[in-house]
Amino acid sequence: MDEKDLKVEVPSELEKGTDIDIKENEVVSENIEEVKEVATENVEETSTSEEIKKERPARERRERTPREARERSERPVRERSSRVASDEVSTSSEIVENSESGEEVKTERPVRERRERAPREPRERSERPARERRERSTETGDASEGRPTRERRERPARGGRNEEPQMKLFVGSSPHIRSEATVSTVMKDVVIALIPTLLAGIYFFGFRALLVTLVSVIFAVGSEYIYEKLTHRPITIKDYSAVITGMLLAFNVPVTIPYWMVALGSMFAIIIVKQLYGGLGMNFMNPALAARAALMASFPTAMANYVAPNSGISNLINSSTYSSLDATTFATPLSKGTQVNFLEAFIGVRGGCIGEVSTICLLIGAGYLLYRGVIQLRIPLVFISTTAVVLALTGIPISKLPIQLLMGGLILGAFFMATDYVSAPVNRKAQIFFAIGCGIITALIRNFGNLPEGVSYSILFMNILTPLLEKYCVPKVFGEGRVKK
Repeated sequence: MDEKDLKVEVPSELEKGTDIDIKENEVVSENIEEVKEVATENVEETSTSEEIKKERPARERRERTPREARERSERPVRERSSRVASDEVSTSSEIVENSESGEEVKTERPVRERRERAPREPRERSERPARERRERSTETGDASEGRPTRERRERPARGGRNEEPQMKLFVGSSPHIRSEATVSTVMKDVVIALIPTLLAGIYFFGFRALLVTLVSVIFAVGSEYIYEKLTHRPITIKDYSAVITGMLLAFNVPVTIPYWMVALGSMFAIIIVKQLYGGLGMNFMNPALAARAALMASFPTAMANYVAPNSGISNLINSSTYSSLDATTFATPLSKGTQVNFLEAFIGVRGGCIGEVSTICLLIGAGYLLYRGVIQLRIPLVFISTTAVVLALTGIPISKLPIQLLMGGLILGAFFMATDYVSAPVNRKAQIFFAIGCGIITALIRNFGNLPEGVSYSILFMNILTPLLEKYCVPKVFGEGRVKK
């Protein structure tokens, strides 16, 4: 730079009252340039990284001490310079001091804002979904305080926004298969099914048949009530199970039996066979058949005292089998007594127990149970078919097989006692073997035993074998193959 140029650029105040040399101006200009270089260096240092900003105060304090000493030495020269130069130096020094102290300079703001805005905006965008999720969780946190902690812990996490919500499974206690049928409704259906047979017994054997039935039912219900009252158990006489036991026992005894015997049999059936084993559902055999077997063993003469049926029905069907007989003691057709034809055996014009004579009334009651779904045809059909086959194999002529199937208590036992829910098997295979065993034992007792009838004993014997049948006739689980040995 030339001296002429310096003279031209110096303000008018220097021309009026200043005696500064050219050397002093050069020193001032050099100082200004040094100040500017320091300022630019500080600007670059501030924009490099955030770590340098943290270290800047210590470095500025170190650099400030030599700089201040130099400025103090040069201060007399600056005081002799012009006011304009001193103003420029003071402003530039302020810029340096502000930059050194860490304050933002107006010239640095645009650059620094652009540098800081670029990385900050994408970071904010990336953090925005997480922030929104946190805010949602805090909002719903109060609402979910009332929910159980187990539900929040077991809730499945969702992988994304577009994923479908997870399906919730609710597990309840068993039984999972619901039904309107109860113990009382099932037993009530059995009572209704036995009413036609009771009416037939009253017609064929007189009013005494009703009295025997009432005595048996009253003592059965009364003994169950008294026993449960004394043992502090729940009273279960309203489920009609004791009523059925009393009716079935009355149907398996002759009408001439003394009342006290049938009362004793009812108490034996309820207390000994049913209640001592835990009540309904715990007895291992049919209570009515067990009581009949006990009465047969204890009072064989009274249990074999059969009478002729009402002769009025014989006149209606033009039969002379019982028309000339009074209600006197006689042997049943099964014990080689008075023989009857198929129609008389089907209607009930024959001697026998109160509830076993009328096959047509028994079939009406069985049809009602089938319609209501109380029983299935599996056990009765296999029972009767097996009895017929074994009877034929043991010497009974085929022409007499229909009458043999209608005689005795085969129909009563097959439909009303062998299908007992408690003492009969549950699975299908075991039910088939159960019915086959009943049929075989019935036929063998009829042909080779001393007793004319073997239905009750065959059912009782197979009741004892029911647990073994259930054990060895377990059905195969669905979906599992045969185990290889």
